[in-house]
Amino acid sequence: MYRVLVIGLDAAGLDLIEPWIAAGYLPNIARILRNGAYAPLRSTIPVMSPPAWTSMITGLNPGKHGVFDFVRLLPGSYRLYSTRRDQTTYRTIFDHASAHGRHVIAINIPITYPPAPVRGVMIAGLGAPRNGRLAHPPELEVELRRWGYRSDMDVAFAPGKEQEWIVDLQHVTRVQTDAMLRLLKREPWDLAMLVYRAIDEVETYFWHHMDPGHPQHDPEQAKLYGSAILKVHRLLDEEIGRLLEVVDSDTVVVIASDHGGGPAHKEVFLNVWLEQQGWLVRRRGHPLNEWRKQMMRRLHLTSDHLAPILDFPLAWRIRNLIPQRLQHALVPESFVTLADVVDWSRTRAYSFGNIGQIYVNLRGREPQGIVEPGAEYERLLDEITEALYSLTDEGHPVVDAVYRGRDLYTGPYSEYGPDLNIIMRGMAYVTQSWRETAGNQIFSASGTYYTGIHRPLGMLAMSGPPVAAPGSLPEVQIVDVAPTLMWLMGLPIPDDVDGRPLEEMIADERLGTPAFIHVEQATGPLAPRATWTDSAQERDVLARLRELGYLE
Repeated sequence: MYRVLVIGLDAAGLDLIEPWIAAGYLPNIARILRNGAYAPLRSTIPVMSPPAWTSMITGLNPGKHGVFDFVRLLPGSYRLYSTRRDQTTYRTIFDHASAHGRHVIAINIPITYPPAPVRGVMIAGLGAPRNGRLAHPPELEVELRRWGYRSDMDVAFAPGKEQEWIVDLQHVTRVQTDAMLRLLKREPWDLAMLVYRAIDEVETYFWHHMDPGHPQHDPEQAKLYGSAILKVHRLLDEEIGRLLEVVDSDTVVVIASDHGGGPAHKEVFLNVWLEQQGWLVRRRGHPLNEWRKQMMRRLHLTSDHLAPILDFPLAWRIRNLIPQRLQHALVPESFVTLADVVDWSRTRAYSFGNIGQIYVNLRGREPQGIVEPGAEYERLLDEITEALYSLTDEGHPVVDAVYRGRDLYTGPYSEYGPDLNIIMRGMAYVTQSWRETAGNQIFSASGTYYTGIHRPLGMLAMSGPPVAAPGSLPEVQIVDVAPTLMWLMGLPIPDDVDGRPLEEMIADERLGTPAFIHVEQATGPLAPRATWTDSAQERDVLARLRELGYLE
């Protein structure tokens, strides 16, 4: 039926875009909104890029695709490691289109590493190691290097490097457009999608410059960088204009974002709060053992440094014979982590991840779980929820809402999601991965450079021949995107999707009623530990996530 071009704008929200359209700053985005239909797009919970983009391209809730955050627990352990595409089993719209004989181009979509063998082109996005194989087909790697393609920035943000960082962000954005233009002109395609991360990245570090109400706002610095977020939006509007020049008038053009953005005022250490409430107990290690670990860290005799040296078949066979708990007890990681400091034999609940997530130390699920499933589990969740609503900072309540995982997630991977998701002060108060054990107080100013963070509402806009032109519509769900795109392409929609085709946006009777087909839902446990979990690739991914402010 129709060819579809999807332009992903990570963290774009109508709260900024509509006023800037009215001011005349974003003419290309304005053309799409004014000639078609658009709506606020509600994200996943947690409001994070990995589950959100994955839900967008699958139509599935996180319980069915198994992606909840940038990090997850290593099976059989309390160690965190980075999320990647092949740890769980699910189908994306690119897999579905390929299976029905359509050609696809997918560039820079988060959590698509390793790239799937689609019928066409896939270039992995955020979550891919710099030294990994980014592209399918593999021979495309040579061309990407020749084109100067980059999925990541080379300049890490730090105060005093703002201008250098912005220039690098602009360069990465433009070379991604260049690659897409080459492929759109050269390759056959029915569905093409490119995700730009520039808005998310600039909002992370520059929100306080634009926002006079932010605790870190400095009027003098604002004179230099107060327009940085607007300038990045204008850059992306120019890049969208370049893409629109090469698609014909029969193409459906979609702009979609995974979530919005807003200010980050304080960092929250939920593990400190859980400890104060008696639900988490810190380990009191033997002084000699703690001294041994410190010395091993100083000598770089840590798991992440030793793993690349021991990355050969015999070493892996020996390691597989040693229980994970014993491995981690003998060889520390470079950083002190949650797994190191918690006494799991006496801990009933703990927190890790971004935004605000609490997990129960559940018997049968966690390796040293002590809370019994059933009545004890439910009672503990009730107690924690009640206490959360009593949490205050500076005399005012902090918690807006507490969502139970069972109310959010269904599917084979729902048990791997958070038991509780907490929204605090409109998401201006958030937790942060790998800072779970930092500090001795519940609230503090951010320990990183980020001053902006996500918000639940992104955006969805469509224009093209089959799209009605009703302008602004009520809020839709992120899982609605994939079934809508399938319908536009004339593809049958798998009956396991959680979203719906957005018929209110479409006015073409030739498409007919959306057709559904039965599919077997992906089932099975989390994939076993990947061979690169402790390798140089893993360290590279985690280092990049730290640069972005998602880990510390």
